[in-house]
Amino acid sequence: MSISTPLPTASPTVLGVYLGLLVDVVARWDISAEELLDGSGIKPEQLHDVFWYVDFKTFSELFKRAVILTNEPGLGFHIGKQMKVSCHGLIGFAAMIAKDVREALEIAQQFINLQSSAYSLRLEVEGDLAYYYVNEVYPDYSLGEVGTIAILLGFVMMGEAITGHHLEGSGDVMFKCPDYFDRFQQLLPGTIRFDQPYTRIVFPAAYLELPLIMADPLTARLAREQCKRELNALMKDTSFSRLVSELVYDEALGFCTIEEVADKLHLSTRTLQRQLAQENQSFSTLIDELRQRKATAMVKKREFSLELIAEKLGYTDTTNFIRAFKRWTGKTPKKYLD
Repeated sequence: MSISTPLPTASPTVLGVYLGLLVDVVARWDISAEELLDGSGIKPEQLHDVFWYVDFKTFSELFKRAVILTNEPGLGFHIGKQMKVSCHGLIGFAAMIAKDVREALEIAQQFINLQSSAYSLRLEVEGDLAYYYVNEVYPDYSLGEVGTIAILLGFVMMGEAITGHHLEGSGDVMFKCPDYFDRFQQLLPGTIRFDQPYTRIVFPAAYLELPLIMADPLTARLAREQCKRELNALMKDTSFSRLVSELVYDEALGFCTIEEVADKLHLSTRTLQRQLAQENQSFSTLIDELRQRKATAMVKKREFSLELIAEKLGYTDTTNFIRAFKRWTGKTPKKYLD
């Protein structure tokens, strides 16, 4: 498989197949692809391309447009219910034929950038429970609660399809409980906790050992090698500073140290600093820029207290955060919202 459209460095992207999924879902409301895509600059015939990328800002705007056109605020549930492993292209194929659930989730985590540079995934196991975190790398381009619901429900639907088992668990989300939630609650395999500091799926760690119906060790190894080649090709078109920015923050753990990021990239800290300098960047500058993006996005959402925002962004107290926010925007958080 060749990559026809490289990832741009200016903004996050998403694989065009997900736009095709959105078009299929809104068709239930007799909304055509032409109507949904009107004004986006995307032609309906592009939906038939096998491998192409959509600017994530455009994709987010089309998501919002779909909710308006369908008059269905719970559209994320419809999207998640229709999500299949085959929707995820090469990664989906590699995950579907993996040995077990653990291996499938690790494939998704390792190669998520083939699907979108707007998200990162992380699996953690603590005792009898497993946690699968979904982190928004660029909160300014968020799909909001509609996208979060689609992703989490999609994972559940795909998990049941590739294991042949009914799966139960729970989830944590960062938004408040929407008015329409009761209409769709029966689709979920457990409870949802709202107003949490991160987005994640929680399930019994024993599920990680569940074998997959279509497990094929030899083909799975070949598929992973192909994923590596595709990811390496994408990274050649991605600036090093952007790659570091995508690795430096985690919704649950906060900001990583330069040593932790260097370890993820299998580099020494000196090599990491040197490569950033070649792009006229520094690690501290990237941290400051990322804090600014996340701070303005969280303040705009009005969902978190200043104390919680300051804590999530690594400030020791609220005063220091407010001082930094004023340096970035010229205003205090309160005046920024006026």
